[in-house]
Amino acid sequence: MQAIDNLEIARRAPDFEDFVDMIRRHKTWIFGPLWAGIVIATVVAFLWPDTYVSSALIRVTSSQVPDRYVQTNLNQLLSERISAISQGVLSRSTLTNIIQTHDLYPREKKRLPMEDIIEQMRMKHIRIGVVNLQNSTKSVGAFPISFQYENRFLAQKVTQDIVSRLINENERETMTQSQTTTDFLTTEVVKAKQQLEEIEAKLAEFKIKNAGTLPDDQSVNFSAMNSLDQRISQTNASISRVNQEKLLMESNLRILREQLAKAVEVASIIPLDPQRALAKNEELAQKNREITAGEQALTQYKEMYTDSHPEIRRIVASLAVVRRQRDELMRLDKVALAEEAHKAAAAEKSKAPRRIAVTKEMQVLDGNIKQMESMIQGKDVELQDLTAEITRTSAQAKGYQSRITSAPLSGQAYSLLNRDYEQAKIAYGTLKKNQDESARGTAVIRNKQGETLDLLDQASLPVTASEPRRELIIGGGACLGLLLGLLLMGVREMKDTTLKNLKDVRAYTQLAVLGCVPLLEGDVVVKRRKRVVLLGWSTAIVLGALVMGGSIAYYLTANS
Repeated sequence: MQAIDNLEIARRAPDFEDFVDMIRRHKTWIFGPLWAGIVIATVVAFLWPDTYVSSALIRVTSSQVPDRYVQTNLNQLLSERISAISQGVLSRSTLTNIIQTHDLYPREKKRLPMEDIIEQMRMKHIRIGVVNLQNSTKSVGAFPISFQYENRFLAQKVTQDIVSRLINENERETMTQSQTTTDFLTTEVVKAKQQLEEIEAKLAEFKIKNAGTLPDDQSVNFSAMNSLDQRISQTNASISRVNQEKLLMESNLRILREQLAKAVEVASIIPLDPQRALAKNEELAQKNREITAGEQALTQYKEMYTDSHPEIRRIVASLAVVRRQRDELMRLDKVALAEEAHKAAAAEKSKAPRRIAVTKEMQVLDGNIKQMESMIQGKDVELQDLTAEITRTSAQAKGYQSRITSAPLSGQAYSLLNRDYEQAKIAYGTLKKNQDESARGTAVIRNKQGETLDLLDQASLPVTASEPRRELIIGGGACLGLLLGLLLMGVREMKDTTLKNLKDVRAYTQLAVLGCVPLLEGDVVVKRRKRVVLLGWSTAIVLGALVMGGSIAYYLTANS
């Protein structure tokens, strides 16, 4: 039969008595790490320098002037601006200045570069809280600022310094942003004003060069053109009327001259009979005056009424009656003149000289002739004036016609200039309005009436250290030591394959146990072993106590 080299037997499950027996057998390996953990944790806890936290609370104050009256000209929300300012306060140059001013981290300066110290200070020791805002525009909250350091007085001073820098940086940053916005808008307003003035100058020059041909002048041009056409028509009508009156006057002048010639002829052949001649001439002159007055009245009424008007018909009928009466008188005069001519022919043979008597009729006819000639000269002057007027009016009409014809050529250029002017005017008005609002916003910030950061709680002077938590460190060291001891006990127990008690004998041999022989050791050996264990534990306890006492004494001395 072949022998079995490797015989594997499953271990039996331990019970409570087995665990108690394990602790009794391996108590040194359990309590040794436990004591070492307590000692090491105590030393670490008391050699770890205290860290004090000084904190301050900054209140965010909203603008004292309502937004509906003065709009802010800042391009960032308050939370974003505080975050940017915080980055500036935590910059390398600022933290270096704070470290050198307060002589911070003397030990770290000896073994670490400044960059590492600044990074450690920024990431671990300085805390700037988040701003709590109810909405994105109104500031109605506060945020804390804290700094932790091993010296509580320096922690308070550094916190005060950081708070002061943050508030001052906020004032400087907001003022700089606001003033920059105002200056930018002022520059843009100046540029927009210069551009507007240049376009205005071009537009004025264009209006001067193209006066009368602009689209805005077309209604005036058409109105003036219609007015000139009406004036030309009225002037032509006046010329026609004056020509008719002149023809009538010339006709009357010929009649008067004929009457005067006949009167002279009659006066030269008729013997002088003053009373008869005076009566005849007076009657004939009266008829001529009535005819002249009727013709003048007829001319005036024809300018106002048509030929079918009752008044014109009445005057025409009256003129016809008077003319028949005058013709009858002239016919009777011709008969009388014929008789007188016959008598004159007979008297001519006697060669007796005759004297022509100037009658009143001849005087009236001569005066009427001169008056009529004067009136004809006046009509000639009036015709000259009307002709000059129509020439001048025609020239003006041609000028307006030229403007109307050339208006479309300048309309496009004028529209472009006018569009540029309106755009420049709107741009200038918008920029001017924004500049005024920005200037008011800057004035509000300058007077510290806008969004500000106020110190609500001063930097506190810490009394107790926030770190380290010594009780937690010592408790944690004890737990780690105990876990390590239990782990060592488990490892040793796994490696130990000997039978420890009767339960193991029965379980692994499957035999009945009839008796148990105890392990017999000499008293000397037992006592020596106990003394060695006692000496070892005594030494470990004393050394641990001394080490812990020394660390506590060092802590008390350093913080006294």
